[in-house]
Amino acid sequence: MFSLWQRRFIIMRRLSATVLGLAVMWITPAQAQLRQESGSLDVRLIVEEACEVAWPGSTIGGGEAELDFGTTSRLDDPIDREIGTGTVGGIEVRCNAGTTYSVTFGPGENASDIDNRAMRGAVNTSQLIPYQIYSDAARTAVLSNIFVTANGAYQPVPVYGRVPPLSPTPPADSYTDNVIVTVSF
Repeated sequence: MFSLWQRRFIIMRRLSATVLGLAVMWITPAQAQLRQESGSLDVRLIVEEACEVAWPGSTIGGGEAELDFGTTSRLDDPIDREIGTGTVGGIEVRCNAGTTYSVTFGPGENASDIDNRAMRGAVNTSQLIPYQIYSDAARTAVLSNIFVTANGAYQPVPVYGRVPPLSPTPPADSYTDNVIVTVSF
């Protein structure tokens, strides 16, 4: 039927089609990998500088600390108390790590300056008892402003108080003062 030349031509044609099909199969996956597009994903977080004040263990309502000098009948000796050193009623400040903040203590309601802090009697409102708050346990540095670099955790603000000896002893009464504490950052 077919001559030798015709049979070779048909075999070669089939062989060419097979080789071409194999070549397409090899090229197609490679071409698909080369046809990629890429982009990017931007990721962002803004951490704002912030501070917060806590009054852990306060025996009075939130937002207040209490320096309680207790009860006495005479003031022959100084009365010392402290807060923020592991006792009840302290003040703690937490700011972002690295933030420098200040804590300012006002003079109180019964004094015009920090050097003359005083508690006023509830009944005898003209009677004052002097006291002072300090930043150190030796009670040598009057507490006005402290500056701290935050570590990111709550940091206690120690307050050391003293009522000096008084003679004569003031009248029996309940004596109080209110010192405004301000945190600035």
